[in-house]
Amino acid sequence: MAITLRQVEIFLALASELHFGRAAETLHIAQATASQELKRLEVALGLRRFTRATRTASLTPAGEALIEVARTLVESAEHFTDTARLFHTERLQRVRVVASPSVMNALLPAVIRRAEHESVDTSIEEIASDSGAVVAEVARRGADIGIGRFLTPPPRFTKEVLAEEEFLTVLSAAHPLAGSESIDLADLGDLPLLLWSREQAPGYYDALLALCNDRGLSPMVLVSPPRIVGSRSYLLGEGRAFSLVPRSAISSLPVEVVAIPLDPPGKLPLEMIYRASDPRESLHDTIRLIRATASQLLQ
Repeated sequence: MAITLRQVEIFLALASELHFGRAAETLHIAQATASQELKRLEVALGLRRFTRATRTASLTPAGEALIEVARTLVESAEHFTDTARLFHTERLQRVRVVASPSVMNALLPAVIRRAEHESVDTSIEEIASDSGAVVAEVARRGADIGIGRFLTPPPRFTKEVLAEEEFLTVLSAAHPLAGSESIDLADLGDLPLLLWSREQAPGYYDALLALCNDRGLSPMVLVSPPRIVGSRSYLLGEGRAFSLVPRSAISSLPVEVVAIPLDPPGKLPLEMIYRASDPRESLHDTIRLIRATASQLLQ
């Protein structure tokens, strides 16, 4: 039996579109080519997968049954190609790491410094990402590792929790509670919370609000740009809002604010996603460095 991967891709495109013209456009090929290759596939298999009209098609029971198998075949071929690319000279000793803002502030610099001191024969390429965009940036940049919060691993990636990191309240240095050793969030009254929009990182956003609600505070949210420590941080300094940031982010706060621990303490997980079946030693060395550094820096 002689079938090609392209024929399987055409089958999947037509199964999705149920229209020869649109399926051909999706694959950037001529409609006649799509039709011819599909006929060759059906001859090779000895069955029809579609019932054809003039330009449209509908799946036969055999076609319906083979969709998932076809998807698995195409995904396996993509995995085969992706794995082969990892062994190109420029990728063997280079690891791409996507990191959210607080990770770029402390953890990742510490990892790179440690790699240099330990003479690890790996080049770590850091890629900055906004909160909520780590997974998308991993996929877009073909990265090997992503570090952030509330991550959903893409296909062929796995996830682990690096640490439960403490979050602190950020207030104006002129706020009456600025000198406190710790803060009960309920004592902030009607002070708004400065936070990016929920659409940017829903899980992270909900976890921060739950942290407030658990302590008797239901704050109004002032929506900030993607990074809280950015163009709207003046709202914190002027006492017009408060924020919640991980301990690793406090070094980048403006001087007119203070960071104070919560009472009781509040923690959220810092997560890492990475290629699940990547055989490169450079990747495994980097993962070990990240784990060890996170354990020392964030626990």
